[in-house]
Amino acid sequence: MNELVHLLERNHNDNFIALMNRFMPKWRAHRDELNSLPVSHTDWGY
Repeated sequence: MNELVHLLERNHNDNFIALMNRFMPKWRAHRDELNSLPVSHTDWGY
């Protein structure tokens, strides 16, 4: 959803947050869950 909202609003500003709240009301919970996963960046050599 984040990338789709960027089609309407380029930056993470108040309008972006309002659009996220409108189209995906629980986006903060989803963000927090994704950010809590034990995933780390590894060097993939590109």
